[in-house]
Amino acid sequence: MLPVANAARLANQRYCMTMIAHRLAGLLALALLAVPQPSMAEPVRALHSEVRLIAEQARLPAAGGAVELALHVRPDAGWHGYWINPGDAGKEPSMRWRLPPGFKAGPLAFPTPTLIPFGEFNTYGFDGDFLLLATLRVPAGLPPGSNHTLGGTASWVVCDDELCVPEQAELALTLSVGDGAPEIANADLFAAARDKLPRAVDWPARFEVAEGEVVVDVSLPAGVEVRDPYLFVAAKRFVRYDEQRAERAGDTLRFVMPAGSGVEQASDVSAILRGLETDAHIGSASGVGLSLARASAPLPPLAAATTPAVSVATTFAVADMLQAIVFGLLGGIVLNLMPCVFPILSMKALGLVQLAGAERRAVRASGLLYTAGVLVAFAAIAVALLALRAAGSAAGWGFQLQSPWVNLGLGLGMVAIGLNLAGVFEIGTRLMGLGGAGQGAGEKRTAFLTGLLAVVVATPCTAPFMAGALGYALVQPAAVAMAVFLALGVGLALPYLALTWIPSLGAALPKPGPWMAVFRQVLAFPMLATALWLFWVVGRQLGASSMAVALLAALLLAFALWAFGRSAVAKAPGRWRVAAALGLAACLGASAQLQDLRALPSRANAEPAHMLGKLTLQRFSPQLVRDYIGAGQPVFVYFTADWCISCKVNERVALATDAVGEAMNARGIEVVEGDWTAEDPVITEWLTMYGRAGVPLYLYFPRGSAAIDGGVVLPQVLLPDIVVDAIAEADRQAAARRLSALG
Repeated sequence: MLPVANAARLANQRYCMTMIAHRLAGLLALALLAVPQPSMAEPVRALHSEVRLIAEQARLPAAGGAVELALHVRPDAGWHGYWINPGDAGKEPSMRWRLPPGFKAGPLAFPTPTLIPFGEFNTYGFDGDFLLLATLRVPAGLPPGSNHTLGGTASWVVCDDELCVPEQAELALTLSVGDGAPEIANADLFAAARDKLPRAVDWPARFEVAEGEVVVDVSLPAGVEVRDPYLFVAAKRFVRYDEQRAERAGDTLRFVMPAGSGVEQASDVSAILRGLETDAHIGSASGVGLSLARASAPLPPLAAATTPAVSVATTFAVADMLQAIVFGLLGGIVLNLMPCVFPILSMKALGLVQLAGAERRAVRASGLLYTAGVLVAFAAIAVALLALRAAGSAAGWGFQLQSPWVNLGLGLGMVAIGLNLAGVFEIGTRLMGLGGAGQGAGEKRTAFLTGLLAVVVATPCTAPFMAGALGYALVQPAAVAMAVFLALGVGLALPYLALTWIPSLGAALPKPGPWMAVFRQVLAFPMLATALWLFWVVGRQLGASSMAVALLAALLLAFALWAFGRSAVAKAPGRWRVAAALGLAACLGASAQLQDLRALPSRANAEPAHMLGKLTLQRFSPQLVRDYIGAGQPVFVYFTADWCISCKVNERVALATDAVGEAMNARGIEVVEGDWTAEDPVITEWLTMYGRAGVPLYLYFPRGSAAIDGGVVLPQVLLPDIVVDAIAEADRQAAARRLSALG
């Protein structure tokens, strides 16, 4: 099995040649789409494509039977759609039907896809027009001449070389009941669509999973020639798409692919085999449809290969991986200095002072358990992020804070921690409060839970070194991504771990004394301030009324915890516990009302432009940025989120200052703000384009910039001088390039 150099480039060439052949074969049929027909709905225009519903028959059959429908998707030039399994990224088209009683639509039938490399991803899809066929079952006994509307909601994703955009349209097609005769004008169109469907064959095909790889053996009949074969597996997460090796020995064609996360649950998998020429004229364009069955016994060794063929492989360099791990470690260390994590570290430092008289073994155990909590939390976030992205979600660092429910829950948790630190209530000996003293099992639980909490409150922040490491991790295999995330965790835990394991560092801490009780109460206020900020984020996401609901829930929770605290010292504790339970129930009831307020005005309906200091901010759209670049207009684009504390600090100390505002306005720089507070797949794609997994991201396109992927990236920690100097230097270099081009 030999790798092929420049495999992505060769795949692109093969792909383009295949699509040219497709276009020539179906040119006449596709040209007919420009002529309105009775069995064609008017096309619906989306942002980067248009879609319509087409029927093969001119009328519905009065006697009942089947009618063939087609969902026709026409992406704009340079854009493409996706197969039923989009591969590393993208999302397959779907149709949620709304049909008259008695009608039933079958599943969409997809044509054979092509391999579309997308950076370090391998995706499966279609360039140009494509049709998805669906068989509609029509009930018998429909009144002749009656009209029936067929339609539903179509959803799909289109991508170009830089962005992916989810799109949706409501489609409807009205047909009358008659003889069920075909629409002559659509005949060639449906014939061309069927030619692109894979031919079903009954060739024996088996697979086994061994040592993290999926091995597939296909038994080829006589007369089949192999021409650079490729196997498209329909099941998502059955294999990974970064590498596929193939070779033939005799009548056996073997594929070896890295196993995906869902391979163990699969027993019978559909696949399409392309790259064959057969006596039956089944060519490489349409491919053959196979059913892969799990082998009951290990597959036999393959004899000496006579026809080696290797498909696309995307690999990562060990040096890049080590650099990402080092950057992750450094980013985690710097994260300790960000405002998100500082209160948690202060609590742990207080806990360490309280352990001053404990055995050295207990102090070190506290550091290890805190580290374990941090690593468990980072691992959980990594697993969730990778799973969401594998499912097609545009998730990045801090993705959970895009949910108002998560922000409400975290805010209420911060209220509880703050009141505990203030002494309003104590949990008791079975579960120590965070930041409290204690040794033994209580302190161990506290250390571990504090590690978990440190990661939860750290997610609104992105530190220097951290963004590049996260951006790299999310496009690598799961094992590499997990290594980078755990390196971040080690960096975050390292300062406290060092304090617990190096006595000379711990000796620098103040001695225990009465001041500790006061300091613990002081720590309650950063927690309550964090809660207030989280409730503000809820308001930004769902409107001011939702923020009021969150504050009411916090008030009711405070009452419940106060009543619980009173029960510990009251002569009749039962009554106070009942009051606490009622307060908690009221808090939960108030929180449940948050969902009912999603339709109220929110930031999404804000004015398209607003002010930040002396800067006029325009709402981000890719087309707006492209227009400015195309017109030679300098533009500053930055991506932020209301839950990103680092972003807000940078806005306050740098972007909102007079120095930055005057410098940008004097140079005629347009400023565009991308708000990632709620999930936005378009912004996620821009972050991915620049190797980032989260915000903030600051880009400057000087006059004469050529493309959207050529922006100058500013540091993640900003000061006025940093912004002004970076813009001046970018302008100087751009002017030098223009002079060089002229001379």
